[in-house]
Amino acid sequence: MDCGGVFVKYVLFIFNILFVICGILLIVFGSLMVAEIKNFSSVDETFTANSVAIVILILGCIIFLVSFLGCCGAIRENSCGLTTYSIVMLGLLLCQIALIIYIWINHVQIRQSLDTVVQKIWDQRNTDKLLMDTLQKSLKCCGLHGFADYGTSYPASCCDSPSNGSCSFTSVMLRPGCKSAVDSLWDTNVNIIKYAGLGVLAVELTAFIFACCLANQTRNNLRRQNY
Repeated sequence: MDCGGVFVKYVLFIFNILFVICGILLIVFGSLMVAEIKNFSSVDETFTANSVAIVILILGCIIFLVSFLGCCGAIRENSCGLTTYSIVMLGLLLCQIALIIYIWINHVQIRQSLDTVVQKIWDQRNTDKLLMDTLQKSLKCCGLHGFADYGTSYPASCCDSPSNGSCSFTSVMLRPGCKSAVDSLWDTNVNIIKYAGLGVLAVELTAFIFACCLANQTRNNLRRQNY
């Protein structure tokens, strides 16, 4: 293998080693989150409370498996493994491109959909308060439009230090409504999501090109050996 091939091989290997480590960290982080969240009385409640942790866990497993395949294919110069890795990376690239384009074009509609979700969570608070409590705790908000939506009695999830299962007026008076909190969160992070996605896309494209080059060079070397 020439110098260029050796360079591509080890750059691809190091790239995937870093992503294997990232995958392991996500798996550990997701597992710790699942372990920290208590079980609820029903399967639906348990899944809802653990949904973020489960997504992180699944994402970590996917990153680990794909990156491990890339590591093995690169270091062993296995054309079959590298070709499989390239196909998987191409699939991820196409999915990510579609997702970025969708977010770029429909970010206003996505924000409206989030408002609809918050409205539904608020409407269902009397039968299932878990989601509303989780939303208020995570975004540090209170009520749909503001604390006044609760009248004069505010739930414990509306403040950091509740007393006797409720919050005082002074502890909730500066808290925004959850609808505006979600809108603010989306407006703040939508550009980060789009440009971070483009950055990850560039890295994945580089890995895809390197894997294709290395797989092609490995196949050519095998053909020369057979002559």
